[in-house]
Amino acid sequence: MTTINCAKCGTPLTPGQAGDPCPNCGGLDRNISAQDRAVLHDKAKAARDLARRHFQIEPGITRITTLWAALAFEALPDTPIKLLEVNENTVPSGVMPIHFGRVPGSGVPFPSVIVEVTPEEFEKIKTAELKLPDGWSLGEELPKPSDLDGGG
Repeated sequence: MTTINCAKCGTPLTPGQAGDPCPNCGGLDRNISAQDRAVLHDKAKAARDLARRHFQIEPGITRITTLWAALAFEALPDTPIKLLEVNENTVPSGVMPIHFGRVPGSGVPFPSVIVEVTPEEFEKIKTAELKLPDGWSLGEELPKPSDLDGGG
């Protein structure tokens, strides 16, 4: 099973943190294979890029959070990027993953899955009243680009 730990302090890290400085000590060295590291880093970057595009085209999105499966699966190149999009302009429909293929020509080198929920549904997901697919968990929130936040 793939695990990611900071090589400096041993802190366990999520796949989204694999390419960033350790939140505990700031170290960049990881105890993972080079192949796993590259895939996770590329997926985290692609997820940020995809989120930025979605924020740009859908003004009702208030937040986007990554979704993660078991790390052993996330390190595989065929495992999709998963984003949970909170959209105040959508209708409540529960957790309905929508799958998309790779679109390398548009800068999406991995398959992706988008789950769009209302703000109320998101609150229910956080309290586990509304369940994510088996084995999935909430990951990091991807920031809304500052040039899109508040018309700046």
